[in-house]
Amino acid sequence: MWFTEDAWSPIILCVVAGVIFFVAWSTTRKSAFLLALPLLLLIAITLFFLERAIVTDGEQVEQNLFSLIDTFAEESQQLAMGSNEIPDQVRCHHYFSDSNTTDRARVVAALMVVRIDDGISVKDVEVRLTNENTRAVTHFRANATLSAGSFTGHHPSRWELSWQKEAGEWKITRTRMLSVMTGEEQTIPRVD
Repeated sequence: MWFTEDAWSPIILCVVAGVIFFVAWSTTRKSAFLLALPLLLLIAITLFFLERAIVTDGEQVEQNLFSLIDTFAEESQQLAMGSNEIPDQVRCHHYFSDSNTTDRARVVAALMVVRIDDGISVKDVEVRLTNENTRAVTHFRANATLSAGSFTGHHPSRWELSWQKEAGEWKITRTRMLSVMTGEEQTIPRVD
């Protein structure tokens, strides 16, 4: 587990320490202070690449969220160009828990009705981990230009997804659509 959310905090500390060692060298002219500079540079570079290599649970949930949104937009485009038949395997289902049949059905219904025209813009992503990093809640805003039935236009939305780690993978267990203005839960249309 990484000790900070990003690598920039410890890199900035290395830069500050480097400045302190450089000032100490410039006032005392002792070469020992100058020897610390390449070491701090090496530590900063190592921290940068190490942070990129380590993916925390929160980062994994966020990556899965963006992957789900991209997959949904892509599948909606494919269905709009092709037949109106849902393929045997909807790729969006991969992101949902097998026990979450309600949201799995909603995804299929949404793919049948909604076509994303210009991609989805996602903003204000917040990931909160709970239960010793086995559950997570993501809150985000999604804006898209879409076509659904007779409606075509810009549609803002706000969502909260609950995730659970199942067999080492993060899966969605609950979906809540929220009011864009108030944040109160709104009813997601039912699929019968």
